[in-house]
Amino acid sequence: MEQPTVSPGWLLNPRYVIDFDRVPARVAVHFGGKVVAESDRCHVLYELGHAPMYYIPFADLKMEFYQPSERHTFCPYKGVASYWTLKVGDKVSENAVWYYPEPYQQVAWMKDHAGFYWGRMEKWTEDGAAVPGPREIPGRIDTETQFKKLFPALVKEWHPTRNKGIGPYEFAADSNQPVWWQDASGREWQERIKDRVLKATTLRANGDAHPYG
Repeated sequence: MEQPTVSPGWLLNPRYVIDFDRVPARVAVHFGGKVVAESDRCHVLYELGHAPMYYIPFADLKMEFYQPSERHTFCPYKGVASYWTLKVGDKVSENAVWYYPEPYQQVAWMKDHAGFYWGRMEKWTEDGAAVPGPREIPGRIDTETQFKKLFPALVKEWHPTRNKGIGPYEFAADSNQPVWWQDASGREWQERIKDRVLKATTLRANGDAHPYG
């Protein structure tokens, strides 16, 4: 899969949010009765509209359990992802681990880090204690300017099938991203998000009206 030279995601949606914070614990990933990764340099990825995701440096993976996969996917913000299959004895999880060989410059710090499907692992531990899910900092990702939050009526017209790989949670209301829409009558058309927002808002005739007289 060929990766576009310039990130189409950041180009059209520069206010998107991806943060990469250090987890202050030694994280271990268990699969098939073995520890397949263990690191005190684990990071948690906070991405607008997504659940937190743990990423572990390549140097802390037990590579004897990882097999290359032919699967590749594309994220307009991070780039083309490659995958590994985990195999421990007779237990196999296809395409359970992914990484970005050449992440876009906006997320260059992701290079040489691998992400895991949390629920497909046998167990996760932090400093030896089992944990049920990834660590989250409340409020770490600001969703107050999300198009989805501010304009729920317009989100209902987001085309259900033609906007492949993107969702309304990813964009700010002033995004230049052109997307497909479908109204209640079934009419379909393509238009920038910001243009739809401008049409859905009105201009006040009494622009000087305010509570201070």
